[in-house]
Amino acid sequence: MNVAIYLLSLIFLLGGHVSKIPLPSFKQNIDKKEATIGDVLHFKVDVFTSPASEVIPPENQPNFGQLIVKDRIIKTISKKHIKHTILDYEIVSYDVGKDTIPALSIAIKTKAKTEKLETLPVYIEIKSVAPSLTGKEDIKALKPQAGIRISYLYYLSILFALAAIVTAVLFLLKKYRKGEFKKTAEATPPWDIALSKLEKLEMLTPKTTEQIKHFYTELSLLFREYLELLLKFPALESTTSEIVNHLKRRKEYSPYFPKMKDFLNRSDLVKFAKYIPPQFNNREETKIIKDIVLGTKPAEESKEND
Repeated sequence: MNVAIYLLSLIFLLGGHVSKIPLPSFKQNIDKKEATIGDVLHFKVDVFTSPASEVIPPENQPNFGQLIVKDRIIKTISKKHIKHTILDYEIVSYDVGKDTIPALSIAIKTKAKTEKLETLPVYIEIKSVAPSLTGKEDIKALKPQAGIRISYLYYLSILFALAAIVTAVLFLLKKYRKGEFKKTAEATPPWDIALSKLEKLEMLTPKTTEQIKHFYTELSLLFREYLELLLKFPALESTTSEIVNHLKRRKEYSPYFPKMKDFLNRSDLVKFAKYIPPQFNNREETKIIKDIVLGTKPAEESKEND
């Protein structure tokens, strides 16, 4: 019903009231400003110009902040006295929070001049799919435990024993990891290991969805191993957020922080959200990691290699 009304209003607009539309002009619309993770949103911009004008859309972007642009469709309807260009963005988000579709600049080119139209920013809130708790939910009381009564000293001794075991395991694990860090660093520098593995990944030509997912899994593992050896930080056992927060505190790597953060987030989307980058190129992805490795290699090592 809404589609029919829209088409009838469009025909009416383009037919009998062309003279009342200022040219060039535009109108924008988004189907909803609140959504949950994974919901697909449509942001549409209708541009009205004279038939002789050329509409130059804004540069295609893969994302607006945390909002991922899955597709952009451009349609043109030409009438005798007006040209109607439709920009339809299909966007989705996998992060909770508030985000913004920024103002988009659309160029209108004629023989005499070129002018620009700029859309208004659109604010969107992405909510979690988990139900929100009010604190008034009915929670049944626990039933008394049945069985043989045991002295609290028994449980206390078990608790101390478990605490001692956990402490010993953590201590040995920490000591072992430090030894592994030192041993690996002395044997082969982490940048040499990463560059060697990158050469093998560059030879791959992933085409199917599963092959692309496997490629990002291997490249992400390679990058996390490099960060672990370089920063003496357990990146393999850490979440992406923990790695990003650790990198923020390392000011010496701030020039490469945006590329590091973007790659980690992108690889997570491919591995866990079944997202495939629209302009996927395995050589470009490996080049990003290669540039980071070469840029973060200590200066003394770079001089020796030169």
